[in-house]
Amino acid sequence: MVVTQGSWAAAVATALAVIHPTLADFVNPLVPDWRGTAASEFFGWESFTSAFGGANDPNYAGTEGGAALFNFTMGALITGTGNLYGGQSPLSVMAVGGLTHKVDAVVFNVATIGTLVSLDSVRLTLADNAGHSTTSSYHFTLLRSEVAAPGGQGVVMTRAFKWQFQGGQEFVPTRFTLEFASQGANMSLDAASFDFHYIPAPGALALLGFAGLNGSRRRRRH
Repeated sequence: MVVTQGSWAAAVATALAVIHPTLADFVNPLVPDWRGTAASEFFGWESFTSAFGGANDPNYAGTEGGAALFNFTMGALITGTGNLYGGQSPLSVMAVGGLTHKVDAVVFNVATIGTLVSLDSVRLTLADNAGHSTTSSYHFTLLRSEVAAPGGQGVVMTRAFKWQFQGGQEFVPTRFTLEFASQGANMSLDAASFDFHYIPAPGALALLGFAGLNGSRRRRRH
């Protein structure tokens, strides 16, 4: 029997999907305490449908719309468990989405099987519709979980990256682009999520103060 590169990659992808059913998804991700608040956005993916060029819509529990994730490496495939697998070449992933206010913190969680994410490839761009933009690497990264994959097939890993912007941006970003790639072939992307924390506008702060004042007055009446 002749084994082609494509069939070999598919076989490895199937093995990765089968031997790690208990390790799928994030393991001990970095979940910011502001997730789910009015001054935040959360976009997450736990499975994928497009292996190359097409948009993968957010589908993680509690996620919001308004974002999409793409892979631009040819030859990738979707495993039986919905992972995005680059069997022949490194994955090249880009997530894009909309924003509404200045951002002071971003948390990126990624769960992978096999080859690791290239730390040098992770970068975030915030931009507006008037031509302003800023691109930066993460300010720090945390290894949240690491387990050797059986059969010498790499590592099962969850890693978090965080950006912290003191004072936010000089402009109000309307969109983000977050890019990352694997160190080589044979990375299976299991899950990815992005948390954005906004700096409330002065008007929003005033409304929050007014709400708190009204709440205290109501409590006094009782």
